[in-house]
Amino acid sequence: MKHKIFFTTLVIVTAIVSFTTFTSWKNNIPKASTAAIKTSVTKSFAVLQTSGAKFISAAKCASCHHATLTSVIAEKLKAKGLSDIDTTAAMRTDAMNNTLFFIDNPNLVYQFVSAKFLPAYMLLGLEAEKFPANYNTDLAVDYLISQALPDGHFKAEYARVPFEIGDVHLTATAIRAIQLYASPAKNTQVKKLVANTKHWLEKLQLTNEQELAFQLLGMKWCASSETSKIKIAKKLIAMQNNDGGWSQLPTMRSDSYATGEVLYALSESGVMNTANDVYAKGVNYLLQTQDETGAWIVETRSNPIQPFISSGFPPLDESQYISAAATNWATLALVNALPDKK
Repeated sequence: MKHKIFFTTLVIVTAIVSFTTFTSWKNNIPKASTAAIKTSVTKSFAVLQTSGAKFISAAKCASCHHATLTSVIAEKLKAKGLSDIDTTAAMRTDAMNNTLFFIDNPNLVYQFVSAKFLPAYMLLGLEAEKFPANYNTDLAVDYLISQALPDGHFKAEYARVPFEIGDVHLTATAIRAIQLYASPAKNTQVKKLVANTKHWLEKLQLTNEQELAFQLLGMKWCASSETSKIKIAKKLIAMQNNDGGWSQLPTMRSDSYATGEVLYALSESGVMNTANDVYAKGVNYLLQTQDETGAWIVETRSNPIQPFISSGFPPLDESQYISAAATNWATLALVNALPDKK
């Protein structure tokens, strides 16, 4: 009896000590100040606008790695009371609309340039700018719907790593773009497609960072249950590195591209409050790794498939595109951590 009482007491004491240690560790994670985050996103948004304008002028293309996500950032900045720092909205909007016009074929409705992620990202960016539906967006929606497979997913081209890779990445962005711009006449068709996509997303067993992040976003957009989303969120949380960041691949170090994507997915999906310690560690990682110019530098691992066009984005070499995309994702993650304006 004495042994039993002793053992029970020992278990209780051990549990209390463990809980106290765990709670103490969680409470000791420093939280970045609102001022520090505002300073960071103001700098990064400035470099994104400047380089984005240069890229649009030189390439005559909105670019997914520059303008589209920058427009999504601009929309969120307005909710945070920072709308006055956006100076290139009209240029980005025109570029995205013109890019859709350039890559479609008005004589063959279902024929677009062979890169399905382009119309998807352009529509996401245009919606952030509150751009009204027009002939170009209608063609883009029709094309994307035509590319959906019977089970509701979309097949990626896998040409450029990591921005143009992953069926889940493309499926999530495509289904969201369709939801945002499909005409009311397509409601029945879209509703059925979304249901198929939701089922396809929910049954996947993934291990890749980007695909998990977009699985979570896609499930949010397709109205999956909180329980289903939390299962995916737990997988992403378990992949956080000791430095607070995430890696694109298990063999790579943490970087801002993966970290920004994951944090954005966790917060945007509604499964994690940005005050959470996991999010706080990620925010600290991003603030500590931001370049003095305001950018986050990520080394490219993609084989070039088109002539390089410099936008003046740091680091001023072939890693500009991935670094611009990484800076967009990092900025989105940080903006979500800011309080809404009162």
